[in-house]
Amino acid sequence: MAAIGKIRQHYGILVIIIGLALLAFVLGDLMKSTGSRRATDLAVVNGDKISYQEFDAKVTQVVNYQKSIKGSLTRDDEFNIRTSVLNEMIQDIIMKEEYKKLGLTVSDEELQDLIVGEKPHTYIARNFTNAQGQFDRESLINTLDNFYNMPVEFQEWWLNIENLISEERIGEKYQSLLAHSYYLPKKLADRYNENKNLKRTAEVYTVRYISIPDSTVVVTEKDQREYYNKYYKKYPTDELRGIDYVIFEVKPSDADRESAKNYIEDLKEDFAATTNLKEFVNLQSDTDAPFDSTWVKASTFPVELEEAIAKNEVGYVFGPYENNDAFNAARILGKEMRNDTLWASVAIVKREITASEDTDREVFSEVNRFVTENKTADQFNSAIETLGLNKRTYQSLRKTTNRISGINYSREIVRWAFDDNTKVGDMSKVFPIENMYVVAVLTKIVPEGFAPYDELIKNHSTQIIKEKKGKMIAEKAKAYGTDYEKMIKELNGEKVNVENISFDSNVFGSLGNEERISGTALGMNEGVFSAPIEGGNAYAVVKVTGTTPAGNTDFNSFQTSMKSTFTNKVTNNAYNALFENAKVVNNGYLFF
Repeated sequence: MAAIGKIRQHYGILVIIIGLALLAFVLGDLMKSTGSRRATDLAVVNGDKISYQEFDAKVTQVVNYQKSIKGSLTRDDEFNIRTSVLNEMIQDIIMKEEYKKLGLTVSDEELQDLIVGEKPHTYIARNFTNAQGQFDRESLINTLDNFYNMPVEFQEWWLNIENLISEERIGEKYQSLLAHSYYLPKKLADRYNENKNLKRTAEVYTVRYISIPDSTVVVTEKDQREYYNKYYKKYPTDELRGIDYVIFEVKPSDADRESAKNYIEDLKEDFAATTNLKEFVNLQSDTDAPFDSTWVKASTFPVELEEAIAKNEVGYVFGPYENNDAFNAARILGKEMRNDTLWASVAIVKREITASEDTDREVFSEVNRFVTENKTADQFNSAIETLGLNKRTYQSLRKTTNRISGINYSREIVRWAFDDNTKVGDMSKVFPIENMYVVAVLTKIVPEGFAPYDELIKNHSTQIIKEKKGKMIAEKAKAYGTDYEKMIKELNGEKVNVENISFDSNVFGSLGNEERISGTALGMNEGVFSAPIEGGNAYAVVKVTGTTPAGNTDFNSFQTSMKSTFTNKVTNNAYNALFENAKVVNNGYLFF
């Protein structure tokens, strides 16, 4: 249609107009929330910058949409939205670069066909329907012909729909390209079939590591260093921070409890006398407990209120009584027996037991005294012990961490921990978070790369001992040469027969997970002894005693299965591979 062509011609102008409108909407809040950080790019992807303004406009759209569905959002919800939007913006840049390299595009004619063609896209079909729920082409055409007379909100919505359709279509082309890039030759299919279905049996002369007590094994610094150099590349790590922290909870005092109780006590007389009950309850009760006169079984109330309803007449006000960290007063509006069950209609005024400003100030004074008198990590730890406080630890803090044990929202702590000026041993300022104050100490900094030496050695102490035992047994076994019967007799070993050895399983009989021993058995000839193997749980010498061939390959079905597996793996992980090879600087943690 001509209308589509005109819209496409003026697409850039529309984007600018709508973008400026959104920018004007969020700019005031932006200046308040970002301060000096406005000049900092939220992220840089292969040289392309993502500005905070552009990001915040998208977040605003998603937040408003989610609020229209849910009514309200938690801080966790908003954090997850921001994280998701930023990741999508990063992905969009990376994928568009890849599409450009591959020459993948969606032409105006192709987009027009997806909108007004014989089979319009689902987004179009479900948004332009008649009273019978069928696609209404006439309504679509009339809308497009009057596009420039539509409200700016509709124009914004339409451009977003066009973008979604175009992005989905080019994504389909990319996925199709990947899916058709795989070919499985017959020889490779035969190899896969053999690896999957070939099985072997073996005679194994083995000495289990468990036969040597751990207490007799001396692990040296050299042993640890050799282990680290051998395995560290298997343990990549994100950039991490470790913290110790203490929480000072602001809990209601006895005075606060008495205040809430007195509040309910003081209004009982007016509660009993009022003639405008709904207005009274809504005015005097906490906002989460509005007037409700629904008839319910009396047994659904706390026991003391149920008993009061049973013993007293309509109009009686019972209270104060405590329930779910609040004091309440209840006025009986009605009661009756239904099938031997007491039912009642009750109006309730609720006063939550909360910490007062005086209590908050007392706790803050305690926290302030703590940080004033303790400036170092050693003083921090000593004071915690002296005061009997509960020191907590979190040793895997990431830039994306949103929740720390015991703390519902911890982004401010994360930003402090990852600040370039924060060093190991530094104490934080006081973080006020909801009903608590938090003080932390930075205990470690782990750069992106591989697990640090000390941490890997600590976490793999058992494996290091096993490797040491393997070397000890290997050294002793040299004295017996190829007399394996004597070896297992003298070294407290055993001879075991293992069946169903396959490439599909690393479990090697009763020896458990033994990749090295299993792989050796699968790669050697029958009837000969292998070289000694220092496995994960045992030292072993293997002799293959039998082989069950894989059988002939049903090439067509095998090819279909392997192609499906390959396609799923590639399409699901293609972006991850592109992301790993992209140059991405993500500064999101500085902003949210």
